[in-house]
Amino acid sequence: MYKDCYGLELSCASEEAQQAYSAGIDNALRLDEPGITELTRATTQDEEFALAHAALGRQLQIHGFASAAVEHLDKSVSLKTGTTLREQSAIDVITASASFDPEALRLAQSHVENYPRDIFVLAHLAGPFGLLAFSGQRDWRRQNVALLQTTRAAYPSDNWWHMTTRSFVGAEVGELRQARDDGERAWSLCENGNCAHSLAHVHFEAGAVDEGVAFINDWKTVHGDKSDMRHHLMWHLALLARESGACTNELMEIYERELDPTVSDPMPLTTFSDNAAFLWRCYLSGMDIPDNIAQDLVRYADTHYPVCGFAFADIHRVMSTALLNNREQQQGLIDRLARLSLNSGTELTKCMLQFAKGFNAFADSNYAAAVNLLEPVVSDSVLLGGSNPQRRIIEETLLEACMRAGEKEKARAILQSRKNGQSTFDRGLLGKIDAQS
Repeated sequence: MYKDCYGLELSCASEEAQQAYSAGIDNALRLDEPGITELTRATTQDEEFALAHAALGRQLQIHGFASAAVEHLDKSVSLKTGTTLREQSAIDVITASASFDPEALRLAQSHVENYPRDIFVLAHLAGPFGLLAFSGQRDWRRQNVALLQTTRAAYPSDNWWHMTTRSFVGAEVGELRQARDDGERAWSLCENGNCAHSLAHVHFEAGAVDEGVAFINDWKTVHGDKSDMRHHLMWHLALLARESGACTNELMEIYERELDPTVSDPMPLTTFSDNAAFLWRCYLSGMDIPDNIAQDLVRYADTHYPVCGFAFADIHRVMSTALLNNREQQQGLIDRLARLSLNSGTELTKCMLQFAKGFNAFADSNYAAAVNLLEPVVSDSVLLGGSNPQRRIIEETLLEACMRAGEKEKARAILQSRKNGQSTFDRGLLGKIDAQS
């Protein structure tokens, strides 16, 4: 029987299918290319290669090819009885994840306990868009740290994927020295978009603005033209430019040149969340966002995430709708989120409804109401998943609402808690507060 790069048996009919599958998984982990070409070749070489169909379906879904994804995911299920128990379990995890089945987390955790070297399933669990991150649990970041520590011994010491993932989750929980060591070591072993992303987070969390800008610009020069991570790393570059004091006009130039979906649209979730949060930050800084851009965002959400219930997409849908400042559309979204909260009763759906009301209040210039709505739930942003910089949009909205509502001491306390003295942006906000005193 053929085996993958980690010694796990594969139920495929040829070495060509095995090699194409392994190349596809490697590309999927690197994040520069989706692996779709290689995984398609694997299923062409062996039409009954069930695990390759599952992996291909998942990659197609992530990159916005929903109908083709369903075809391959269904095919994997129909073929799985002819595979090993490990492959059957992996297919169960992949298909459950793709359908947002609440059982996916339990299935993945059980699978990794039994097969810690199954890196594709481990990648489903870990990271900012993993099953743990989107589980609605408060301690998911620490669970990520524990998961990677538990599985570490199953991988070679020079495995770049495990190392760069440890770097990312270490930065998330504030273990910046080790995160930097792991990130730089992983980058030295394999320069790819995944490793570059982890280092970008280390730079941001450490307040190393100049270093971060230089790193991303160097990465763009060498790798940017051939990486699916270009969109997201340009978003990081825009955040760093904002920290350095760039004006909104400069930031919008980055949007038009790099982030507009007509220019770059590698993965729907990244494109949508990056763009919505970026434009909302520009709005917080006083820029009027053109209606056509905001409307395009709402249409993008309706196309790729037509049903509410995926919290990370929903919070960015909230921003997009608030940017329109159309009361009918805002209320329509509130009604949808209220029904979801009533039906599910989870802490996350209740918080999402509160977030939406707070963002709408801000868009309506009712800043005191925005403070009252967002202040009790700002720490609950961890339930959304994603990364620290992505979730921090809740805090930044509360901060600006406090400033505009005249709640100077609350605004000052938020800024001081960030301990981001190297940020020109934060120093500028403190200057505004002092000028109001």
